[in-house]
Order: sequence, then structure tokens, then C-alpha cells
Amino acid sequence: MTHQPGNEKGKKPRYLPTMGQDYSSTSDTARDVNSRVGPLIEAYIDSIAPQISGMGPETPFVIADFGTNDGINSSPLMAAIIAHVRSINSALAFRLFYYDISTRDNFDKFWKGSQLAQVHGVEAEFIQRSYYESYPELEGKLNIGYSSTSVHWMNTKNVSAGFFQHPVNIQPNQLTGAERHKFVEKWEKDWEDFLLKRSDEVVKGGALFMVNLADFGNDEWPASAGYNYIRDICNEMCAEKLITPEELKAIFVPDYFATPQEMQSVIAAPGVKRYFRLEHFGPITVPCAYYPLFQDRLGDAKAREELGNKLAHEVQAWSESSIKTGLSSAHKEKIDEIYKRLENKFCRLPKALPFQYCMVELRKI
Repeated sequence: MTHQPGNEKGKKPRYLPTMGQDYSSTSDTARDVNSRVGPLIEAYIDSIAPQISGMGPETPFVIADFGTNDGINSSPLMAAIIAHVRSINSALAFRLFYYDISTRDNFDKFWKGSQLAQVHGVEAEFIQRSYYESYPELEGKLNIGYSSTSVHWMNTKNVSAGFFQHPVNIQPNQLTGAERHKFVEKWEKDWEDFLLKRSDEVVKGGALFMVNLADFGNDEWPASAGYNYIRDICNEMCAEKLITPEELKAIFVPDYFATPQEMQSVIAAPGVKRYFRLEHFGPITVPCAYYPLFQDRLGDAKAREELGNKLAHEVQAWSESSIKTGLSSAHKEKIDEIYKRLENKFCRLPKALPFQYCMVELRKI
């Protein structure tokens, strides 16, 4: 069935995974994140060394990646975890579970050529399922759960079609006051639900490590310049009658970058505290992967064009399917115009795209 704008009667937006294959190569951003969370996980493994030593070979060490897309970005981290655990107990087998709503095609391509696939005693399974669901296959078995750049996506299945809409803005972090607050409440409820479902799966003494994209205030939230440019472009195209006001309203990205305080309020909720103890919470900023490479050559037209292309492509990988969701079948081709204009805007006024995160470690009580 061809999808129509989200506010049309009887139609519910089909929000698809928005992290494209091109973005999810082993990026410099992912390497930076891995380098920061890796020591935290190694310290945790060292702290449970006696338990690891006592595990028999018949009980695999279970690791899950929630919101993996294709598994590429977390693969160096997974390899390091396996190596560190095996330095304590070389007899252990491992089961890796990868969860995402995207199709498994990209994961299969990754795994076929992955070094992880060549490691003895390591099995992997990709499961196409939302991380807001329960996983019976993990119940009482999960040793380490990991999520990076994932849980800012809200659960779209438990609200009406009109929830993710706005007449001007295209993303909740662009909003203020009561308009923003409804998304804050939604995200907090969704993340609490995520954590409570994981509480049935993580073993006692097991851990969750999450690197959550965050909003540090003063327009410091991931890819804010790109989202703001897309908002301006969509409003321009509506004024030019290239898209309709109904489409502009339906063009909305269903993610929210929570503030550190909002994340901490969820962790402190009685239901979560009953199962998890906070071991680490810290904000980090990963610099833009592209802007520093070009900042000394912005006077060169060709360099600005190349930078504009890279910045626009990164934002497109995050947002395209959500933006396309709001366009009617008659205007689906306008998606190309939107991102061409985005590239032009980044060429005229390049802006860095740093990524803000909160790094969280929760220990199962």
C-alpha cells in the first residue's frame, strides 16, 4: 500500500529505520564512542572476574546489541569484550544477539565478512524486532547489554498517527514549552519501559551499557544544524507550494534527544531502581568527523562543496525515511529536492555536526 501523509484519516505513518547502510560503516564517530565505552566495560568485566572464572563451558556468555542496524559499528567493541572475557576464562562460548527493526540483509553482509564470524565458539543471531519489546530468548541469560545511538528513537506503535506532527518544526528538540513536554514524557515512558523489559533478561550482577544521544542545551544536540536546515527547507518548499501544509505537518522525525537530567530522572524512578543500580553516568561530546578536515580550506569552493556533500549525506542517513513518511505519494520525488537544498545550505554556511552523548552503566541488582 502506498503511504500517504500521516494526518490523513485512517493512515498511520510507517516509520522505518533511518540509519542507512552508508552511514553505518565503521565510522570515526563509532570508533570514538567505542574508545570511551570500552574501558568502562573492561573495568566491569574485571570486577566480575570470579564469576566469569566459575562459568562452565556449557553456559555461553550472552551479549546483546539493541538497535544495531547492521552490527558494523559495535563489532570492534564486541571483539574486545570477547577477548577480555576469554583472558579470564578461555573455555567460554559466546552468543551474540543483534536487535533492530531494519531487515537482516545488511547484517548478513556484515557478518559474512566479519572477523567475529571467524572466532571459535562465537554464535550470532540477528532478530528483526523493536527494542521496546520483550525477548524471551534472553530471559535470565543476558550478561552484557549494549546500546549506542539508538534509544532516542521513540516507540511509534503505542500512539496515534497524529502524535508525531507539527505545523512548522520537524523534530521534538526544536520545540519548547508544552509542545516539547509531551515528547519528553513520551521518551521518558519509552526508556523506562525499555529498562524494565531488560530487567527480566539481565542476569544478577549483569550490566547494561548505553551511549545515549543527548541534548546539552543551547541548541547542542546531535545534528541540530542539519535538522534546523531541513525545517527551514520544508517551510520554504511549502511557501513555494512544492509541498502542501498537510505534508509539512506530517514531516516529523520521531526521535527525542533527552537532557542528562531527563535521563537521570528515569534511572531514579522507583521501578527502575528496584532492578538496576547506577554505576556510571557521564556526558561526552564526539567532535564532527568531517568539519575539522575542511575548516582550513573553507575559502576553496571545491572543498566547501565536498564538505557540504558529506554533512548533508550524514543528516540524510538519519532522517530520510522519516521525512519521506510525511510526503504524499504524489510528492515522494520531493525528497531529492529537500536533500539537494540541504547540501546547498551546508555549502553556503557549513556547520559542524558534533554528537553529544550520555554514557550510562547500570548494574542488575
